[in-house]
Amino acid sequence: MNPHRSPLHEEHIRLGARMTESGGWSMPLEFAGPFTEYRAHRNASVLWDASDLGSVLVAGPGARDLLQHTLTNDLARCGPGRSQYTLLLSAADGSVLDDLMLWWVESDHFLLTANRPEAVLAALRSARAAGPYPDCRIEDVSAGRALLALQGPQAAERMAGLAPAADSVAGSGVARLRLRGHEALVAATRFGGRLGYELQLPVPAAREVYRALLARGVVPAGLAMRETHRLEAGILRHGFEFGPGVTPLEAGLERIVAFDTGFTGRAALLLRRRRGIRRILRTVVMDGRRIPPAGAEVLQEGEPVGRVTSGTFSLGLRRGLALAFLRPDVAAGSALTVRTPAGEAGGTVAATSFLPAPPAAVHR
Repeated sequence: MNPHRSPLHEEHIRLGARMTESGGWSMPLEFAGPFTEYRAHRNASVLWDASDLGSVLVAGPGARDLLQHTLTNDLARCGPGRSQYTLLLSAADGSVLDDLMLWWVESDHFLLTANRPEAVLAALRSARAAGPYPDCRIEDVSAGRALLALQGPQAAERMAGLAPAADSVAGSGVARLRLRGHEALVAATRFGGRLGYELQLPVPAAREVYRALLARGVVPAGLAMRETHRLEAGILRHGFEFGPGVTPLEAGLERIVAFDTGFTGRAALLLRRRRGIRRILRTVVMDGRRIPPAGAEVLQEGEPVGRVTSGTFSLGLRRGLALAFLRPDVAAGSALTVRTPAGEAGGTVAATSFLPAPPAAVHR
């Protein structure tokens, strides 16, 4: 089966991208190379294609109540014209089925950016059928749009050059803007602490907007750079940190769970919390350059205490870096050993799952 292609696939090929298959999609792995793209992300601005993610429209008079009673975060903390990070849980065991960005576009108009749109659609439609939400439209609208992410310290300047009205989109704001004559949805974001924007564009506008941003000096970036940043910032990824049996408690995401809203999976999650957790996600900084592979066993004084979920080489820290599920009693600052294919390598548990951004000046 051939992989799906982004609306910007031909643009990537024209720019000489090295392509890879990811989640059933053909996407750019790198353009000028991870170091060049990483440095631009830290010091200037980068643009990556996120069209492989899904978009689910939820609209109508019952939309707010449906989402409030299905997803984990509290919409009272959000509001029209703003965005919110939230989770969809399994009713059976409280595990994370998907993590989502919710865009509250207008009073009864929402967009969800999903890793697994089919799971989100099924859950919302099931909840609609079981509850008093008849006037609620639920639709996968992924095919009709492209999704771009513009990040870096110069992102606001580049965005303002494209659309002066972008100055009005701040914090976690969401707004409709005209970009190159086309209506688009723009959200201000902080992906792992980096200022930026996400742009949902109609397909006919995607190429023109993409080229316009690159013409303003924005550097195209691929999955390799994004993965490096993800681990440095402690950002979780579906299929790696999220999976069967992983609840928000283990993933360190209890802050976006509002237990008083009656979300799907609440009863199961409360039971898990009462019983206590046996593992929690931590960042491990390696002593050297060795990259800890996913699935690698983690030891403390020779005793197994967990497993790596994701690993990379940090261009900012100049060391190997990993996210790993560890026993809760493994304290920050603890020395660990990771079993890699090249042998055992030492590392240390970071104080939090979110490392501070590396220095702005990044050198080889």
